[in-house]
Amino acid sequence: MKNRKLYMQIYDYYKDLIESGKMPEGTRLPSIRRCAEERNVSKTTVETAYMCLCDDGYILPKNQSGYYVSNRGNLTKKQEIKDEKLNQKTEILYDFASSGVDAESFNMDIWRRYVKSALRHNERLLFYGDPQGEYDLRCEIARYARETRNCVCTEENIVIGAGVQTLLNILCPLIKNKKTVCFDDLSYRQGTAIFKDYGFKVNGDRETSNIIYTSPSYSTRWGDVMGVQERFDLTEFARQNGKLIIEDDYGSEFRYFNRPTPSLQGLDGGENTVYLGTFSKLLLPSIRISFMILPQSLTNSYKKKKDLYNQTVSKVDQIALCSYIRDGHLNSQIRKSRKLYSQKSKTLTDLLIENFGNQVKVLRTNSPLYVRCRFEVNCTTEDFCRKAEANGILLIQTNSNTTFPEIAFDLATVGQKNLENSVKILKNVVRNG
Repeated sequence: MKNRKLYMQIYDYYKDLIESGKMPEGTRLPSIRRCAEERNVSKTTVETAYMCLCDDGYILPKNQSGYYVSNRGNLTKKQEIKDEKLNQKTEILYDFASSGVDAESFNMDIWRRYVKSALRHNERLLFYGDPQGEYDLRCEIARYARETRNCVCTEENIVIGAGVQTLLNILCPLIKNKKTVCFDDLSYRQGTAIFKDYGFKVNGDRETSNIIYTSPSYSTRWGDVMGVQERFDLTEFARQNGKLIIEDDYGSEFRYFNRPTPSLQGLDGGENTVYLGTFSKLLLPSIRISFMILPQSLTNSYKKKKDLYNQTVSKVDQIALCSYIRDGHLNSQIRKSRKLYSQKSKTLTDLLIENFGNQVKVLRTNSPLYVRCRFEVNCTTEDFCRKAEANGILLIQTNSNTTFPEIAFDLATVGQKNLENSVKILKNVVRNG
């Protein structure tokens, strides 16, 4: 039994190496003598293990040469890959449920030019940047926020970070005396996770919470906008009840209106609202530059401890973005993106009506990023989306409590040239039930 246990250990050792691909086909095993010496066992034990590997097809003996790995491991690996593919979900061809960026919306050549220019700031790049963000960029962001979002702020109220999560990690210690936070959208897992990590109680009840986290420019996942009167009511409710508002103004630039609805921060006068903005949707998600506008009281608290934080955004990217905004490219980018997404929205709407006729009703949305519609077919919203996904199309469920399925298309990541084919696939889904 003792010898059998030892040879089985050797057998299992080489079998695992072969099946995992760590010993590919053609690899020579150590000689019986060498293996016995290395493992401090008898040559008989090693020879028995090698014979078992031969019998099971893992290795092949060669006269006067030794033992070599066969193709058995490759066959096993290929079968595992095949089985894995069979168990995988249907490949997604067109993702209308993600919030990425259309590659056509951003001119990489222009951005590359500004990055190259930023790299010429030799002296400036020799030092760590301001933890709060580069001063000149904060000045540009403050001006941009005042002009486009009616925010009340100066560069001293601006904090720059690599994404909203990073900024929330800075904010949470500043407001740790407030124990409960209400998320209007509890599906925002990245945000709720940060607050839970800092010990906040997260719920969906404004009345019992000290903090209200809201995204008024995207009050639903398909682009509904909080009205002006509701914004006034919310800021007044927060002021009277001593609640802090965190306004995540993601995507406010993508409206059908010439000017977006005023921000909560502007309506509030900047006294009781933390404003979060990002350039990820306007530029590229990989250019992770976001900013936070703090009320003056929190600005004072932040400045006392800001040196404890490191700046998470590359100084090169900050310098590049500052010049990009100053030269007017950000405003041009907003106009270009609105035009592109409006064209895509019209194209998809026309295609839906052309292919489905009276079976589809296109519903109004406040953003060119989305097309929302109701299909007059006999199935639930969940069933409709599940069938679409099985055919390679991801959709947003907007309402499950209706007679007919209501869904939305996020147009960000699907190119205009792919819209026609995606609608044809949906038509087959409806036709085949």
